[in-house]
Amino acid sequence: MSNLEDIRQLGFVEHGPSSLKLKEDGPLSDLSFAAKDLMDVAGFKSGWGNPDRLRDADPAVATAPSVLAPLMAGARLIGKTHTDEIACGMFGINPHFGTPINPKAPARVPGGSSSGSASVVAAGLCDFALGTDTGGSVRVPASFCGLYGLRTTFGRLSVAGIMAMAPSFDTVGWLARDATTLKRVGEVYFGPIREVAPARLLLARDAFDIPAPHIGKALLPAARSLGSVTEVTLFTEGVDVWLDTFRPLQLYDLWSTLGAWGKAPGRRLSQAVAERIELSSRVDPAKFAAAVVRREALTDRLIDMLGNDGVLILPTAHDLPPLREAPVSAQVEFREKTLALTCVASLCRLPQVNIPAVTVEGCPVGLSLIAGPRGDQRLLDCAEKIGHALERVPLAT
Repeated sequence: MSNLEDIRQLGFVEHGPSSLKLKEDGPLSDLSFAAKDLMDVAGFKSGWGNPDRLRDADPAVATAPSVLAPLMAGARLIGKTHTDEIACGMFGINPHFGTPINPKAPARVPGGSSSGSASVVAAGLCDFALGTDTGGSVRVPASFCGLYGLRTTFGRLSVAGIMAMAPSFDTVGWLARDATTLKRVGEVYFGPIREVAPARLLLARDAFDIPAPHIGKALLPAARSLGSVTEVTLFTEGVDVWLDTFRPLQLYDLWSTLGAWGKAPGRRLSQAVAERIELSSRVDPAKFAAAVVRREALTDRLIDMLGNDGVLILPTAHDLPPLREAPVSAQVEFREKTLALTCVASLCRLPQVNIPAVTVEGCPVGLSLIAGPRGDQRLLDCAEKIGHALERVPLAT
């Protein structure tokens, strides 16, 4: 079986539409797209990457607003895509339904939890794909598969008709092979994106010390090549403070939302997801309450730093995509180190875009930009300009 056939089998779920077009004209009428299998499409089931959910779910009675918008702009929906089980994953590994291919690095995972969406776009099977992002679920697969990927400002796009995983973090996003397509999709949600004043580029110098040395060494020159950048310190409180704030908030959200469903007698869950739900049931209320307050302080400081025109530059992930057969211990270590980077926008409810930056050992490596609240249009404009600049950066070895 060829890679392309693998992608058709594993990137798309079988219980979604094979083709759906609501309008013949519109700004996206020449584009096709896919939607993550957490998102409802009227008449079809949403399986959430879990066999029990797929068995028991009724077909959706309405299409999620975030899916309806590109449909009403003329885009053709060609399928729903695989996800990590109930979005609990960073790698795209799903023991129930398989792991989608990473077309840019077939020996490695595609990233998750929007794994199928990244896989089908990177393979050229559609022009863009919708995903969700809680702790990096659009940004990480975008980096792993060499794509542009946007996590939108929290609360800006409707999450109605989408499985809630951690409601104080969940956002909608999308992936594309080029920044122009990413921007065109953005205009359907945000309106025309006119050229904005030049961004004030802030390079989070300490964030480049988090990745594996060969990743930081490859990305830092690329970031510094973007023109006039001001180097700043992001983690003034220490990386552990950010992680210790993110963990109890995200876990308690998970327990409050999916705990009863996950603990139902006879529920079929992969070992990793069962353990994560069990962990979420044991969140210390005192740590949760302290994290609520700390989140606001971290958010206020970062928003003050960004102002109205600032864009923060940092790595997207801490290393190359893990190999498909990597042990669980390696995955756990990878997740914790990458969360140190992805938790920043998640905690502060800010938009972030991944831009393909360099290639290391034959694998794509992404660079990220974070803007202030509702700075999504600024990021889409920056991604187009910076993406073109990075295409001229020599490849790393």
